[in-house]
Amino acid sequence: MRAIFIADAHLRQPQDYNYQHLLEFLDRQQDLDGLFLLGDIFEFWLGYKHLVFSAYIPLLEKLRQLSEAGTQLYFVEGNHDFHLGPYFTETLKCTLITDQQRVDWDGRKLLLSHGDLLNPSKNYQRLRRFWRSAPIHFLSRIIHPDPVWALAIWLSDQSRKKKSNNGSWDPSPLLRTYAETELARSADTILCGHFHQPLMSEYQGKQIVSVGDWIEQFSYAEMIDGKIELKSYPAETVS
Repeated sequence: MRAIFIADAHLRQPQDYNYQHLLEFLDRQQDLDGLFLLGDIFEFWLGYKHLVFSAYIPLLEKLRQLSEAGTQLYFVEGNHDFHLGPYFTETLKCTLITDQQRVDWDGRKLLLSHGDLLNPSKNYQRLRRFWRSAPIHFLSRIIHPDPVWALAIWLSDQSRKKKSNNGSWDPSPLLRTYAETELARSADTILCGHFHQPLMSEYQGKQIVSVGDWIEQFSYAEMIDGKIELKSYPAETVS
């Protein structure tokens, strides 16, 4: 079996380079059994009942084609895309994971998460719960999507500025702590995104994989017959 794991594309407009690069990559996937999207694929997504954001139609169509060709789709909600809505579950037949979940795949016990749950900041976790709360979900049903989109893009711009000022950091200590949690004990492999850094390591007999991003590195994880490798596109082995 063959599966691909991607995270953190933060797609905005179809003409953007990373958007076109992802469409090209997915178009080249043949005989793909599973596609695991580990969150923040979209710069913003809030699932409405009867509409989708027009900027994402090219990707949604590609996902629909993969689903109809027999690829099993999984989507772990990130901190930019949540409340994914009926288009994913009904049209794409996609399995949604709202927080974290163990999935048995090709003889491996995979613990899948976006990675933002590992953030130790209580303020961040409160904000995360707020955006996923029932009142926000209700407001999304009555507020026109145009101002919602505009606000989300503005907030994303502010977040990018803050991250660029803070620089990069090593998520390994957080991932090792995560590997010690009760949920992780039942898994042999941990896969996540969020950190925008490709990383593969072993800790206490578990394989830990952070798949990197699809903004500058174009990195992803590929599993073939139970063996995982970190790669980048065009073809290059990261680890």
